[in-house]
Amino acid sequence: MSKVIVTDHNFVSLDPTRDILGPAGFELEEIQPICKTEDDVIRRCGDAGVLLVQWAPVTRRVLQSLPRVKCVVRYGIGVDNIDLDAATELGVIVANVPRYCVEEVSNHTLAMILSLGRRIPQNHNQVMRGGWGINPFRPIPAFSDMRLGLVGFGAIGQRVAEKARAFRFQVMAFDPYAPDSVFAEGEAVRVDWATLVKNADVISLHCPLTPETRHLINHETIAAMKPGVCLINTARGPLVNEADLIEALTDGRIGEAGLDVFEEEPLPLRSPLRAFSNVILTSHSASVSEGATRILQCEAAAAARDFLQGKRPAAAL
Repeated sequence: MSKVIVTDHNFVSLDPTRDILGPAGFELEEIQPICKTEDDVIRRCGDAGVLLVQWAPVTRRVLQSLPRVKCVVRYGIGVDNIDLDAATELGVIVANVPRYCVEEVSNHTLAMILSLGRRIPQNHNQVMRGGWGINPFRPIPAFSDMRLGLVGFGAIGQRVAEKARAFRFQVMAFDPYAPDSVFAEGEAVRVDWATLVKNADVISLHCPLTPETRHLINHETIAAMKPGVCLINTARGPLVNEADLIEALTDGRIGEAGLDVFEEEPLPLRSPLRAFSNVILTSHSASVSEGATRILQCEAAAAARDFLQGKRPAAAL
């Protein structure tokens, strides 16, 4: 029960994790090469009491096959790679790191919104080809005339709202699970889904991936949007039906897009998304900074340590 196994990670070093678990007397094992499938986790993690996971699938089958595992800690906020229902039924505690990368993702989101709003990618590509002039990329509205619609108003959505107000965006948000007080404190107008889709000039996704939100952005919802809307996704790739997005970018229904996450990662070389000059693509990197990575490792390791010491992790779900 005292062994902690790291199934997978993309950190330069696990030293921050070791610095928490080692002094507490717990063994840490790093799986190399990393676990990518259910079979990998089942075959290689049988003697773990706690799993530290980044992207490895922790499904019902995995949990049923690893009866010694009594706690799973996600290196991150989202837990869509962990079967929470199965964990509850089997008595397995699941924890995450809810304050991870709030500043980083909100900054990345704003960077995309500002860059696309000022037509910087299009203008840059034109100048690099020897062209000149802004008229091909007009109209360019002032930020103070634009409505920013946030889908999901948790910690990251709230920070995006706070930062966007400095640029005079009119901020609205949709989140059926957040209390009214959150919108009042965040100075965002609470709206329903239909109102946001119909009225936002920029739509930015900050909701978890669930069966309810998978392909939330699809042909039907795009058809209800304002022509030329800008779409930002720094949350989870499958929130967007990419085939429908590509069609909308092609016919101009969506004017710009900023995407840090994709339905398939890494983004396939054949993806038509690579061909658009009005699209910013980044490699699932919105969360990254050295400080955020250190916090992530330390808080995940602390959750594993606390569980093994008989305490309930502070961020247990």
